[in-house]
Amino acid sequence: MSTPRFDLVDVTQTLRNRRKFIIIITVIAAVLGGALSIFRKNKYKAEANFIIANPLYADRTNIFRTTDMNFVDYFGGDDDIDRIVSVALSDTVRHAIADKVNLWDAYKLDKNNPEDRDKLRWVFKKNYEVERTEYTTAKVSFKDTDPDRVAQAVNYSMEVMEEIFRSYYIKMKNNVSSSLESKISDLDSSIAALTDTLGHMRDRYKIYDIVNPARANLVTSQLRPTGAGFGIAMEEIQNIEAVKDQLVQDRAKSLSVLNEFQTGASMESMEYIHVITPAQPPVDPAGLGLILTVIAAALLGFFFCSIYVLIATYYKILIAVER
Repeated sequence: MSTPRFDLVDVTQTLRNRRKFIIIITVIAAVLGGALSIFRKNKYKAEANFIIANPLYADRTNIFRTTDMNFVDYFGGDDDIDRIVSVALSDTVRHAIADKVNLWDAYKLDKNNPEDRDKLRWVFKKNYEVERTEYTTAKVSFKDTDPDRVAQAVNYSMEVMEEIFRSYYIKMKNNVSSSLESKISDLDSSIAALTDTLGHMRDRYKIYDIVNPARANLVTSQLRPTGAGFGIAMEEIQNIEAVKDQLVQDRAKSLSVLNEFQTGASMESMEYIHVITPAQPPVDPAGLGLILTVIAAALLGFFFCSIYVLIATYYKILIAVER
């Protein structure tokens, strides 16, 4: 038993013979598409573009460079954009936006209900997008039924992203600064104790000359014995004075490094995200308009109806041949 023929000629004849049915289905699909476009709520889309600054440009190794100057790009690279995208898609940003523009009431959700929080996550996954562009910048967009709300959500999302991204680097600098401050405080205590000890020993043995061999560039006067124990006292003063001088130098170095880390660590002075184009309340709804929706629905109706007619006709032919 051979397979029945069903070539292009048969396809054309089948569609022509069932053209009335296909036209009716196409018209019905177009009407349904138009009705859907009329009665559904319009969604608006707001979009903003921004540039990411290079965090290393404000680093102490670049500001207080002690070697040859190395070029540091003003703009952040792909890694920085990836970090911003990760921050933008985090729960922190999502809940901050929901609280700011009151999405909980807009979508009739309870922020204290785990199921409603999960619903909000799916709403954001469908309507909220953050992506990089080919120009090493990034853009964020949001869709909603309220044009003012989408613009406010997009603009506020960039504020939250910038704050989280900036606070990470500021926190790292502040952590180092806190460690240095603690170390300087310990050095101050040690220096004060050694100073007190040296003062008492000098007054006791009447030794007021500088006897620290580390200060080789200083000329000391001829020391004269002042009594019993003078030699031991001089050696002890010399040892304590050497330790104290070293601690003073360490404190000066630590204080210098602390000042470097505190430079640029102000939360107000740093800005790692610069908005190029802020979001504005859109005027036209997103997606296809009424006319395009009707045309698209008609084409879909025509396509699927034609497929159905061809499959049904070919199946009838196969059944007839088998019998």
